[in-house]
Amino acid sequence: MITFQTISSETYKKNHDKFQIYYDFYDAPFGRCIIALTDTDKAILHFAFVVKDDIDALKDLENEWPMSKILKDSIQMISNIMKNIFNMSDEKEEESILILLKGTDFQIKVWKALMSIPKGKTTTYEQVAQIINKPKAVRAVATAIGKNRIAYLVPCHRVMGKDGSSKYSCGVKYKESILSYESNTC
Repeated sequence: MITFQTISSETYKKNHDKFQIYYDFYDAPFGRCIIALTDTDKAILHFAFVVKDDIDALKDLENEWPMSKILKDSIQMISNIMKNIFNMSDEKEEESILILLKGTDFQIKVWKALMSIPKGKTTTYEQVAQIINKPKAVRAVATAIGKNRIAYLVPCHRVMGKDGSSKYSCGVKYKESILSYESNTC
């Protein structure tokens, strides 16, 4: 089960000194990724795919959380969390995973809506706009989806254009791999 906390960019700026972030790299079933979490409650605040190399992926994390102290996870907290995420099965009791969403109220509303899309299914930007009761905000919904910084857990990969077109900020290759993985594990 995924639970979440939210924080606005303004609140982060005011309280940045309270954020110490741990990161590590993980080889997920569909590709290498960088994951980061808070030091206090172990909330995942960044989950992105390594598109170019580890150095660039780390720079993206630092740019997203510029006022925070960012440290390499030396005690394998992240590895244990990721193993839990990818080893969940129906027979095993699911552990709760906490994520921290940082964005505007609109972005957070869109990201929460994405979490309602069933695993292995896809929807359209238009349908997401309907879910949040903003049917005319399709472009704004698409922009918010593109700014999602918690891949896979906030499943932006499940959204397609109404014509079936497929875009993904980390590349269509990752999107297709995740959808295939989900189809095989549902």
